[in-house]
Amino acid sequence: MRRLLPSPRRLLWALLMAMLALILTVPALAQAGEIVSTVNGDPISRAEFHARVQLVRWQYLKELSTLYELTGGNLALVATHTSRLVASLSDPLALADAVLSEMETERLLWQAGEARGLTPTAEDAAAREAAFFSLWTNVPVSELPGNAEAQAFISDWYAGAQAASGLGRDDILTLFATEALRARLYDFVAASVPAEEPAVRSRHILCSFHPGQPDNVAPPTDDEREAARQCIRSAQARLATGEPFADVAAALSDDRGSAAKGGDLGWVLLSYLTEAYANAVRDADLNTIIGPVETEYGLHLIEVLDRRVQQLTEEQYQEAQQGYFELWVDDLRAQATITRADDWDADVPTAPDFSTLDVAVQQAIAQLAGQ
Repeated sequence: MRRLLPSPRRLLWALLMAMLALILTVPALAQAGEIVSTVNGDPISRAEFHARVQLVRWQYLKELSTLYELTGGNLALVATHTSRLVASLSDPLALADAVLSEMETERLLWQAGEARGLTPTAEDAAAREAAFFSLWTNVPVSELPGNAEAQAFISDWYAGAQAASGLGRDDILTLFATEALRARLYDFVAASVPAEEPAVRSRHILCSFHPGQPDNVAPPTDDEREAARQCIRSAQARLATGEPFADVAAALSDDRGSAAKGGDLGWVLLSYLTEAYANAVRDADLNTIIGPVETEYGLHLIEVLDRRVQQLTEEQYQEAQQGYFELWVDDLRAQATITRADDWDADVPTAPDFSTLDVAVQQAIAQLAGQ
C-alpha cells in the first residue's frame, strides 16, 4: 500500500515548496462586498480577502501537523521553517498584510496574462491540481483517479479547506489556474534572459561601516561613517607611497576573505555584485584605483583587473531567469495603481489557530519555542 504522506527524507522539502506555492496563489473570487484594495481598477473584496487569510492560516497549521509527522515529532529538525510558520500565525496583521500583497500581485499577473494571451486552460489547472495531490499522497498522477486512499485524502483536504475558509472546490480550482498562469508568465519572461553576462575581475579594500560584522547592512551612524572614511584615508595614504595594493588590502580590508588574496574577488558576474559596486566597475579603466565607492557594506577602494563576457552555467542561468522574473513582477507593481482602503486591516481573521492542532503537536511547538 502506498503511503499517503511522502517519505520524510526524500520529499519533505518538495512538499513544503508545493504547499507554499499553493497557499500563496489563490486567485480572485467573484464575490460582492466591501472593497479592501483595487488593482488598476480591479477590486478585491473584504470577503475574499478574509477567506484567503483563513485558508492560509489553515494550510500553515496543516503544514505544522505534517512536519510533526514527517519528523517523528522532532520539530527541531526543521526548526527554522517551523519557527517561521509559528511566527506568521502569531502575528495576524503581518500575515494578513502579506496575503493581501500577494492577492494584489495575482491581480497584476492575471491582467498581464490576459494582455499577452497567456491565460491558462482548464487542462493546465487540472494538471497542476493532480501534481499537487500526487506529491501529497505519493501516488503517481496517472494512478490518482483509481486510488481510493488518494481520492479520500483529496476529498478530506477540500473539506478541511472549505470548513476553514468557506471556499468550495470550484473556488480553489482557480488557485491551480493561477499557479499555471505564473508558470506561463515565467516561461515568457525567462525566454528573453541571455545565456551570457558581463563579468569582472576586481580587487578591493573594504572599510566596513561595521568592522567585525562585514555582512551587516544596517545604516551607519555618523561615527561609523567617519571611522570608515578614516580607514579609507589610511589606505589611500599607504597606496600613495607605493605600497602594493595587495599588502594594503591584507592589512586594512574588512573583507577578510578577499583580504587574504590581496583583495582579489576573482571573476564575478556583474549581476552578482551589489548595485553601487557593479556600476562603479562596469566602465572603469583597467588597473586604475577608483573610489571611495559607497555600498551598503561600507566604503571601497577598487581596482578593475579585467572584464569579459561569460557563458552562464546552468545553475547561474536558472538563477538569472528567476531574478529577471522577480524584477519583472516588481516592475508590474511599480507601474500599477494599487489603492488600499484605510480600514483594510479591520477584523482580520485570527482563526483557525493553534488550538485546532493535536495536543502533541502543540506541545512539540511549545518545546521548540522553549529551546
